[in-house]
Amino acid sequence: MYHWCVQELHGWSRVRAYAENDTEVTDEQSDLWHSVIERLAQHEPVQYVFGSADFFGLKIKVNQHTLIPRPETEELVELLLQRESATNNAVLDIGTGSGCIALAIKSRQPEWSVRGCDISEQALSVAKSNADALQLDVSFFSADAVDLSRVLDSGMLVISNPPYIPVNRKETLEKNVLDHEPHLALFSPEDQPFYFFIQIARQAWNNRVKAVYFETHATEMDDLVRVLQAEWNGSIELVSDLAGKQRFVILSRSN
Repeated sequence: MYHWCVQELHGWSRVRAYAENDTEVTDEQSDLWHSVIERLAQHEPVQYVFGSADFFGLKIKVNQHTLIPRPETEELVELLLQRESATNNAVLDIGTGSGCIALAIKSRQPEWSVRGCDISEQALSVAKSNADALQLDVSFFSADAVDLSRVLDSGMLVISNPPYIPVNRKETLEKNVLDHEPHLALFSPEDQPFYFFIQIARQAWNNRVKAVYFETHATEMDDLVRVLQAEWNGSIELVSDLAGKQRFVILSRSN
């Protein structure tokens, strides 16, 4: 955390920070340090304090309207990139937030058609800003995850890190997450923990989507597979993250 702050406030590398740790700061720099320390003391995530996060080698703008990208989500992106070899893939990122997933995919596969959608206009504004800053041709648009028939096409790929934390587990979250990250992007509807997975899988199957890549809460996976089997008549595969938890679900057509 200290080195992150030094880099953001002074532009110093870790090595330079050690070499100049007795350097006197200006009054302006001192005020900035006090402001940052006060925000961190309130458990505000450091990514929000400085307005950006690293994801898949990209600097992604984030704010209180977007989730902070997690390492597990990088794994989700890597899974799709490793498994999909077609040169003309079309990808839709559902619940795009900051746009990190869609932008990461486009950065590795510039010939693919990549789009992202979200119900939050504030999040979409951030995603579009990120696409402009990174000069990546990804289009972002407003859409509800339960009403996607107009944008899902036969043969396309879907990727999603939907709201999946059960409301009754909200107290298990760290204070920096619960108090600062957008609940709209965190929590599934009360008493319906698999709501968004069901809605997306149903629409994807009915519109002949080629495959769906989900990130999940890594709990109650047997129950999740059971409810997805009622919506998806193809293959359902569980994939573990680097920590060994079954976190990803890949839905694919058998033909």
